[in-house]
Amino acid sequence: MSLQGVRRFRVKARAICATLEAIRSAGQDGYEAFVLWSGTQDGDRFNVSQVHVPRQTSYRLDSGLCVRIDGSELHRLNVWLYEAQQIIGVQVHSHPRHAYHSATDDTYPIATLVGSLSIVLPFFGRDGWRATGIAVYRLGNDGWVELPDPLSDLVEVIDNGAS
Repeated sequence: MSLQGVRRFRVKARAICATLEAIRSAGQDGYEAFVLWSGTQDGDRFNVSQVHVPRQTSYRLDSGLCVRIDGSELHRLNVWLYEAQQIIGVQVHSHPRHAYHSATDDTYPIATLVGSLSIVLPFFGRDGWRATGIAVYRLGNDGWVELPDPLSDLVEVIDNGAS
């Protein structure tokens, strides 16, 4: 399975709100957080239907911040995905300052299908979804590739009532 053919990731506004709430909540205490979006592919569109904030442990190390999600939690998530017939299409996390993909981000993604997105919010998501400086990466056959702005060209935020 691949998400290479996906041209638009459609997500409801309430999913954005839930994502920002989780990111900002961890950021208030000076920690990063990881949020996952699952859904289904419909042709060249990926429809996000669920926001996942997996149980995670955040660390402050001399080398920086990081998040770990234990194997048991990943297993629980994978069982849920299988039963719901969904896949992970997008991972969203934060950095305390500028947004970029660290070596850890490149090496240990949770969204692993080619064509998946990785969105990094600067300043623990403080400035919201339309902030400048959001970094967007797409997984290619040779690793993560940074995409140019704007985010709205790829991620379509739809009204909660829209289908």
